[in-house]
This record gives sequence, C-alpha cells and structure tokens, in this order.
Amino acid sequence: MQKIFTPHDERLSDYHLLKAKESPSESFIADHEKTAVRLLLSDFAVTSVFCTEKYWLKHKDLIERKLIDPNQCFVADKSIFEETIGFHVHQGFMAVGKQRWATEENLTFPILIINSIVDSENIGSILRNAAAFGIQSILLDAKSASPYLRRSVRVSMGAIFQLELAKTTSLLDSIKRLKERSANTIAMALPKENAYHLQKTKTIHEIGKPKNLVLVIGNEADGIEETILDIADVIGYIPMKNQIDSLNVSHALAVALSHLL
Repeated sequence: MQKIFTPHDERLSDYHLLKAKESPSESFIADHEKTAVRLLLSDFAVTSVFCTEKYWLKHKDLIERKLIDPNQCFVADKSIFEETIGFHVHQGFMAVGKQRWATEENLTFPILIINSIVDSENIGSILRNAAAFGIQSILLDAKSASPYLRRSVRVSMGAIFQLELAKTTSLLDSIKRLKERSANTIAMALPKENAYHLQKTKTIHEIGKPKNLVLVIGNEADGIEETILDIADVIGYIPMKNQIDSLNVSHALAVALSHLL
C-alpha cells in the first residue's frame, strides 16, 4: 500500500478527473464499493486500487490477494480522493481492471445482441438484467457504447464480470454465422405494417422458451435495423395497455427474458 498526499500524483493517472474522462482504453474503472469488490473477486486482471483508509482497512486482505504488486494500492484522505477523481463520493473505493473480450466463436447460448444502443447507463442496466435472467454472452455492434465505460460498469453492479462479451463489425454476418450454429433468433420490436414481418411476429408469451436463444434488442428511438428484422426467425413484442407503446430498453429486456428463459 502507498499513501497519496496530492491529487496530482502521476501514479493516479487512471483516476484523474473521471467525470470528464470516458476515453477509449484497454482498461476500465470499477467505481463503487460493491462493483470494485466484485471485480477483485472475479478472474479479471486488476492493475490497481485507489481508496480511502476506511476501505483499505475493510478490504486489505482481498486487495493484497488480488494485486500482483501490493504497491499498486493507493490510499488517500477523502478530500484528496475526491479532488483526484473530480466529484464527491459516498464510497471512496475504486479499482482499475483490464478489459476482456471473447471471440464470437466462443460465445455460448443464450446470447444477447445489442444493436445501436449508445447510452452507457442503459448498457449497464442491460448487463445486469441479462446476467440476472441467465444470458451467458453478449455481442455488441460497432454503433453501441462500450460496456466498459465507467457508468456502464457501475450500473451493471459487477454483472459485467459474469458475462462473455464480444464485438462485431457486421451484425448481419454475425447473425448468419450464429444461425449456422442452430441459433433461434428473436428480435424485440413492436409490430409494423409490413406483411413479411407480421407473418413472423409473436408476443413473448407465444414464443415460449426456445433453445439456443439469440435475442436482439435495439435503441428506443429507432429500434432494430431493418436488415436485422428481416433475418430474424421471430419478431417478439410485449403486449401493453393504456396506449403505452414502449418501455425503457433494459426494462423491456427484463420482461422478455422472464418469459423466454
């Protein structure tokens, strides 16, 4: 453990002014005690810990077991901690982990596909719901926000550490390859005035619990891309009342998965 006396210490570069910093990196920040502890308990590589003395004393044994170099645990007073990261906190405990990406070929069913969802907090909530209902793997297209953004990791409450994550540059090609692995592809979308789509549109109650599930969700503004709807085996929707025609995407995912899985 090393004591920190200034917010400008160069060893804390990963933690400097986090509120304004969401730059691409091979690392990520686990922010919040529960999330940081779950990172330390996971099989992800952890490069450093930054905390106040209260959390150092509370989690000393876990930190020392996990860090290859115990000197990569930095401890500061709360005022120094907050000035370093750029905002006030209730819990002064963070850790830096190494991002981990699977290959598409190694993803296991059931799989969730994320199409053009850019809000990092929505991504975090999606990860949490996906893990809670039994999704094993998540495939993100190039238009979606990274699940390793600080807000995504925080909102996921550490669920991200239980999932296999992969990226694709062509969602259409990826779905075709998954179909070759006997995937049952369901795209979540509202019914449209499209004769071809209507033929394969069902409520989530009617779909049942398909084997080798691949579930596709899209952003709330534009929905799933048309080419993806075309290739999906089924278009699933949640029946709603009182002229409500949409839910927050993470809430809709939880409802859908509670029926499909």
